[in-house]
Amino acid sequence: MPRDNPIVIGLDQGTTNVKAIALDSRGVVLAEAQRPIATRSPSAGIVEQDAEAIFATAVACIRDVVSRCGRPVQDIAGLGIANQTETLIIWDRTTGKPVMPAMIWQDRRGALEIESLRDKSEMIRARTGLDLDPTFTAAKLRWVSRNWPEIAAGLKDGRLLFGTVDTWLIWKLTGGATYATEPSNASRTMLFDIARLDWDPELIALFDLTLPTLPECRASNANFGSTNPALFGAAVPITGVMGDQQASLFGHGCFSEGDLKVTYGTGAFLWMNAGARPPQTEAKGIIRTIAWATDKPCYAYEGFVMYAGKIVDWLATRLAIEDGAAGVIAAAKKSGNDDGVLLIPAFQGLASPWWQPSMRAAFLGLSEATSPGNIAQAGLEAIAFQIRAILDALETDRKSQSAMKVDGGLTRAKYFLELQSNLLGRPLMQAQSVTPFGAALMAGLGAGLWSSLNELRGLITHGNRIEPRPDGALEARYRQWLDAIRMMMDRP
Repeated sequence: MPRDNPIVIGLDQGTTNVKAIALDSRGVVLAEAQRPIATRSPSAGIVEQDAEAIFATAVACIRDVVSRCGRPVQDIAGLGIANQTETLIIWDRTTGKPVMPAMIWQDRRGALEIESLRDKSEMIRARTGLDLDPTFTAAKLRWVSRNWPEIAAGLKDGRLLFGTVDTWLIWKLTGGATYATEPSNASRTMLFDIARLDWDPELIALFDLTLPTLPECRASNANFGSTNPALFGAAVPITGVMGDQQASLFGHGCFSEGDLKVTYGTGAFLWMNAGARPPQTEAKGIIRTIAWATDKPCYAYEGFVMYAGKIVDWLATRLAIEDGAAGVIAAAKKSGNDDGVLLIPAFQGLASPWWQPSMRAAFLGLSEATSPGNIAQAGLEAIAFQIRAILDALETDRKSQSAMKVDGGLTRAKYFLELQSNLLGRPLMQAQSVTPFGAALMAGLGAGLWSSLNELRGLITHGNRIEPRPDGALEARYRQWLDAIRMMMDRP
C-alpha cells in the first residue's frame, strides 16, 4: 500500500455507461468520470456490445478519473471493478482478441436452447438460486456451442477462453496474467453452486458444455493481480471485484440481513441482504444469489426487472416527446392517469417474479381521449408496479417504516420517487454513484485501507428521503395491472 494518504478507484462497467470514482481514506469522493458505451440490437432478441470497446472505455474512464483527482497513480492502493453481470465474452487465449460480440445480459438467443431443460429447472434452481432463463450466461454458452461449432471447438481444446465482464476486464488489465472471477459474478452464470461456492461439473454437463478451463473463483476482496504498467503509467493492484448490483447493495451499506435497495437503470434491480447462509424461499420467481464473499459469503434475494429506464427512453422516442426522459416525466406529471391506461412492459418478456420470456408488451385501457401524458404515466407506473410485485412475492411487510435505499437515473425525478414510495408504503432514501462507490469500498477492504464493514458504515451517507402518502387509486390500478398480467399468462 502507498505510504501516505492512499486512494482507491471504483469502476462501474454498466450496460449503457461506464463510470469511475476516486475515493480517499475518509470516504470522500475526489473525482468522478463517465463515458457512454454503445449497445447494438439488430433484431428482436439480439443485444450485443463490442468487447474491445468495453475494455477501452473502462481504461479511458479510469484514466479520466485519475487525471481529475490530481493524484499520482502510485497513490492508488487498489482498483475495484463492478460490472454488468451475465454478459458472455469469448476471446482467443493467445491474441487476447474477442472472437464474437459480447452477448449482453438482455440477449434472449438462448431461449429456445434451454427449453429442453425445463424438467431440470428445479435442480438448477436448487443449486444456483436462478430460474431457468436465457438471461444467464449458461444459456448463452449453450446457444453459442450449438450455433458456432468453431467457437465450441476452441473452448473445448482451450484455444479460447470465456468469461463474464469481470473476467474479461481482469484478463485484459493484467495483460493476460490473471484468469479469474469472484462469487457474485460466478453465481450469475447458472454454472455455479452457491452453497459450495464452486463451479458445478454436473451443471456444466447438463448444458452440454465442454469447458476444460474455468476462471479461478477468488474472494471479492482478493488480490486479482496488477494492471499492465503501460495502461496507467504504473501498476495498479486490483483488490476488489463484484457484480454491479452487488456493488450497489454494498455501496448503500446494506450490510445487515433484511436491508433493501433498488437500482433503477436500463432495468431495475431490487436486492435484499439475506445473511451469511444460503437463503431458502418459496417465493416463485425470486432469485437467490451471492452478494459478495470476503471472509464469509453474504447472500441476497434479487428481483430483476428487465425494462425500467428503457421504458422511459422508448416512450420518449415513440411518442416524440421533447427533452427525452425529463420530458416523459413532465408529461406524466401534467396528465396523470385518470384515463386508466396500463402498460404491460414485456418488450422482451417479463422477469421477476413471473419469468415469462415469450410474453410481449401491451397497452390496455386506451381510448380516443388518451393523451401522450397518460401513456407516459402508465410507463412510470409499470416500473413502480414491477418493484411492488417483487416485494409482494418476497412477502415483506409493506407497512414497515424501514426505508428502502434507491439509486439510478430515475431517482433524480422526485415525481417518480413519490409514486414508488406511495405504492410501496415505505420511505425511500436516495443516493447517486452508489455502484462505483461500492466497488471502491470493496477495493479498499482488499487493499487494507479499511478493515471491517463497521468501519465502512461511517463512510456511507444518503440524501433525499421520500415519505409515502396513501393513494387508493394507484393501488387499484396496481391490482388491475396484476389481473392483466395473469390474463396474458393464461392465454393459449
